Amino acid sequence: MPFLSRKIAREQAFKILFAIDVGNNTVEEASEIVIEFLKDENQKSFILNEVRGVLKNLSNIDIIINKYSDDWSIDRMAATDRNILRLAVYELIYSQDIPISVSINEAVEIAKKYGDEHSYKFINGLLGSIAENHASKQ
Repeated sequence: MPFLSRKIAREQAFKILFAIDVGNNTVEEASEIVIEFLKDENQKSFILNEVRGVLKNLSNIDIIINKYSDDWSIDRMAATDRNILRLAVYELIYSQDIPISVSINEAVEIAKKYGDEHSYKFINGLLGSIAENHASKQ
């Protein structure tokens, strides 16, 4: 299988996070379902680093999302939106090598594909606010 783009890799990371969140799967179980087909070890490594980074920092990520979501707690959000946001906030706060605009744009694209008709606007607005106030990179 040819090398997947980081855009597709983020989508796979989102799917793993979703499977962990909604299906109560372990990282290993979700990974077997979602990325077993990948031959490229660098791709698998990127995806799993993203997933493990989110899970390692989940409490702080959820606190940040809750702070900016204006009376809409993370527990009340659609599982798709919640996991897209978690991945993007992880990148905004903890991944210095990924430009803010890339993290936000790709989260919006995933939301357009997997969320409802309002998801991408909600995610774009929330991530924009978080980026203005929390992102530590230029």
